[in-house]
Amino acid sequence: MTKKILSMLLEWLRPAGIGVAIFCAYYFGQDAAARFHIMGPFVVMLMSGSVALEGLLLGEAASEKIGYAPNRAYQIQSALANAATAVTALLVYLLNWGRYADATIVTVMLLFFTLSAANHVATAIKAGNMKPVNLMRPAMALLLLGFLLPPMIKALAP
Repeated sequence: MTKKILSMLLEWLRPAGIGVAIFCAYYFGQDAAARFHIMGPFVVMLMSGSVALEGLLLGEAASEKIGYAPNRAYQIQSALANAATAVTALLVYLLNWGRYADATIVTVMLLFFTLSAANHVATAIKAGNMKPVNLMRPAMALLLLGFLLPPMIKALAP
């Protein structure tokens, strides 16, 4: 399988995986905090982990798909930051650090993807980068916010 195909498969894996995480959260979670403890960290592991894998292993294919010039040094650094977020989400889940840790790691991921989405919009406007994946990133960030903020707020309610 080529790196281009693998990179495109990751684009479909993310929303499918988020759907599975949300389903599992509502299937196995008994209350808002339990549901968010499943949903939040698993979405972070999926999103940040897949972005990390893409940046570390798929390099140029990942850059090309988005319409960015490949810059391996920066891409690796960004991928490692996403890997750190994904590993932290795994620790938060496995060590059951509580709803505030769940909310914290989800907030970090949401802030990263929201700021990244703003960057994608800027490249679309300033550089004319109209690649579909580049334009899809802001929409995905909005969907993540819509899917994760309401359950996070419920989980944090007293």
